[in-house]
Amino acid sequence: MKNYLLLGIGLFVLLLGNSCTQKESTTYIYDDFKTIHPDFKLNSEAVSDGKLLADFKCEKKVNGVENSIPLSWSNVPEGTKSLAVVMYHYPKKDDKSEINSYLILWGIDPSVSKIPYKMANNPNWFMGSNKDGNAISYTSPCSRGPGEHTYTIALFALSEKPKLLPESNSLDVDLNTFSKAISSDMIIDITTLTFIDSNS
Repeated sequence: MKNYLLLGIGLFVLLLGNSCTQKESTTYIYDDFKTIHPDFKLNSEAVSDGKLLADFKCEKKVNGVENSIPLSWSNVPEGTKSLAVVMYHYPKKDDKSEINSYLILWGIDPSVSKIPYKMANNPNWFMGSNKDGNAISYTSPCSRGPGEHTYTIALFALSEKPKLLPESNSLDVDLNTFSKAISSDMIIDITTLTFIDSNS
């Protein structure tokens, strides 16, 4: 069973990287991903009953930076040497070939158990580019289209710091760069938090 799940992790990372810049079609559904350790949990006080609270939508930019979503987690797996976070969304509801990233963090010490509101850009870890690739920042959900939009935050427990990622904030690190730097054999576990934003 564990080997099967590890294979799923490798497929998740590989296809996530391929779908970001090349936008190749894939039939893999990321939301079907299951974690190895069910006690590894990710939460946010910005999410209630599976929906993003209004106070955390469409954050105003200050010097090109938006206030980040608050996050907390528990039961980091044994052997974890580093944590990383990504947040992504499919802009076309019925098309999994395009994916946007809203938050990329790496180099988080496993002793850390939360990131307070506005504090994702912290000197104790590293941040990548926003959704548009023009600032080192979080991008808050601000859904304009009709209907509900699903966002996923994934927390990675890693056996080491990703050597292919810089030990500094970098505008060059997008979702594609991140996923290529995370090999399947360094992933101990992934836990996800999925929520809905709507324009209604």
